[in-house]
Amino acid sequence: MIKEISYSSDEKLQIKTKIKDESFCSSSWSDDDISNIKDKIKKHYLSTQKYQCPYCKQTIKSKHGRYWDIEHIIPRSYAPSFIFEPFNLCMSCVDCNSAKSDKKVTNSKAKVTYPKLSSAYLIIHPHFDKYSDNILVIKEGLYYVAKTKKGEKTIETCKLNRFYEFSNFDSSIQEDETIFLLSTQLKLETDKKIRNKITCKIAELAIKGSLSS
Repeated sequence: MIKEISYSSDEKLQIKTKIKDESFCSSSWSDDDISNIKDKIKKHYLSTQKYQCPYCKQTIKSKHGRYWDIEHIIPRSYAPSFIFEPFNLCMSCVDCNSAKSDKKVTNSKAKVTYPKLSSAYLIIHPHFDKYSDNILVIKEGLYYVAKTKKGEKTIETCKLNRFYEFSNFDSSIQEDETIFLLSTQLKLETDKKIRNKITCKIAELAIKGSLSS
């Protein structure tokens, strides 16, 4: 979970004026007159997130725009009114942001008051959910195991398994269903000792695959 941004009085007035403008819509995010707000958002979340993407958990220590996008957790196209909402903002890597795009992430129909309950979201919410409760990271940018339905939806929405396309896994490891069967077993298993053994086995297969080429 990450710390939300705080706006100054002048910034709040600027935001309020912007939203009340009759031409305001989701594409207003590209307007030059809010560049100062966007700069502050980017600086704040990169700092508080310590340059770590909240979805794939990769750490990218660069401020360059080629690596980072300002992420609207509930897409701008769905609710323009949440464009500046602190709890709807974070920074995500370009790949996760592009994969997530404007996909549905909440069952809430709220347009005015931002939903602040974890249960309102289909994917892991960076402000309201603990990532490790939902996804087991075997290796950042390589292999992820869903522990909950929300974890599964996050992996699917952000296409975290896209990394297979660029990994060094041997083809025999890619085609072998063992690691996927173990992942399924892990989600169902309640015994802590057995879960630890399964986790170790998954890690062993993942490491073996990444070193085999």
